[in-house]
Formats: sequence, structure tokens, C-alpha cells
Amino acid sequence: MDNIIDHINNIPTEKLKGAEILFFSDMDGTFLKHDKTISEENLAAVKRLSEAGGRFIITTGRVIQASKHYFEPMGNAFPAILCNGGMIYDCASGKVMWSKYLDADTAKSSIEQLLEEFPDVCAEICTPNCIYDVNINDTERGHWKSAGFTAEIVGSIDEVPRENWSKVLFAMKAERIESFAAYCRTLPHYDKAEYVTSGTIFHEMLPKDCSKGSALKRLLQVYHIENPFTVAMGDYDNDIEMLQSADLAVCPANARDNVKAVCAWVTRETSEENAVAGVIDTLLAAKQHGF
Repeated sequence: MDNIIDHINNIPTEKLKGAEILFFSDMDGTFLKHDKTISEENLAAVKRLSEAGGRFIITTGRVIQASKHYFEPMGNAFPAILCNGGMIYDCASGKVMWSKYLDADTAKSSIEQLLEEFPDVCAEICTPNCIYDVNINDTERGHWKSAGFTAEIVGSIDEVPRENWSKVLFAMKAERIESFAAYCRTLPHYDKAEYVTSGTIFHEMLPKDCSKGSALKRLLQVYHIENPFTVAMGDYDNDIEMLQSADLAVCPANARDNVKAVCAWVTRETSEENAVAGVIDTLLAAKQHGF
């Protein structure tokens, strides 16, 4: 019980009483281990949360193809937020409950300019049914392996069908990220999309007004959830708006400093040390014992 008592001041317990716990968790760097697997400890904690009437909601930049193999081990019970907030997916039914897409013609213009300026960068164009790679590079091939998907390699962006572009992920060497992100801000159509760094080697183009934070709020509406206690947990820049939108913001010890700055609770444990399980068990104990 000492661990629970140590952290109880981080939890607004009055709001927790009588509310349904919705735990919105980032995947990579938060819920998953370094080898991109779910630990037995985290899986067991998700089950305990479900048995207590709560919901565990994956909230990730990943697309369907790179996420769905995680849903079955977790019981396919809950919705998921995908594409950094551009899609709400119902794991039980396999249906897209809500989505927003890029304007493909505008996105194409920006992608062409970016790849001309950064010819070593790969553009991964994601749709609900297929992923297309323009300018395939070693960074993107490593992404396939770590995320558990493959893409259709095309010679030109003109070969990509112009419909339902969920997002564009740009894969590059880590030393290119800062200059790439700065150049994005100079694009003529920069204000027509959202741009976010989602990892040390990834920068993304998302539909306008899409983020994990806006998707958190939209999910409550889509599923008509009236009395939630929302917990958000993440480690990177693309998690910040989600953390700011939740009743309780938490991050693992391995989170970036700018993420830690917006969180009420920074765990002692890293993602490799089952930080998610510790937070879930603390919440359940606080709810049960009424601290």
C-alpha cells in the first residue's frame, strides 16, 4: 500500500468516486516494451481494470495495420484511437467509428516539396486499407519490422490513390528531424494540416484539427460516456494535447522532459518496467479504498 499512498495526492479522488475510469494510453514508449511487445504485467493490469468496470483505450499514432495484432491479446474489448487522433476504431466490431482524412491534392503538393528538399526521407502514406511508401529508405524498413506491417512501395506519389489519406509519416535519420520539422513550417499549405514529431525518427502530417487530445473528447461523444474519469499516459510530443485534456496526466520515467512538465504524475518506472500496470493498480486501489 506504500506505493499507493506515495502517489495518492496526484489523483483527484473526489472526481474518481462513482466515475468510470477511461485509461487512454500511448503505445510505443509507454504501454509497449522496447521490443514492441506487451508485458504480462501490463496485460494482467488491463484485465483488472476491465473487471472493475473501466476501459483501457489504446491511443496511438499507429494505423490499423500496425495496431490490430495487439487488440486480440487485450480481448478486443475497447475502442482505440489511431493515427494520432485521426481515427476512432472499435476493436470489438472491427469498424471505423469516426475518421478524418487529409485533402490528398494539398497533401501531395506538400509531400512533393518535402521530398525534393529531403531526398533521403521516406513518405509513408497511410489509408485504412493500404500503406504506400514513396522514397523507401532503411529507416522505413526498420519501421516495418518494429511495428509489424509492410507497405506497398511505389515509384512516385502519383501512383497512390487519391482517397482516404489518414496521415503521412515521414521516416528519416534522427539528425534530420529538427531541420525537417523547421522546413515543414515554411510550406505554403502548412496551415492546411497538423504536423507533429512522433518519435526520434518520425515526423507526421495529420488532418487539420486532429490530435490525440481532440480524439479523447470525441470518443466520449461517440460512445455517449456521461461520467468518465479520464486518465492519459504518454511519453512524447504527440501525447501532450491528450495529457492536457485528461482529468489525470501521467507519464513514465522515460518520457521527454517537455512531456513530464505537463503531467501531474511522473512514475518511478519506465515503460520497460511496467509503468502502466503500476498506475492502473494505484487507481483501482484509490477507487476501492476511497482515499
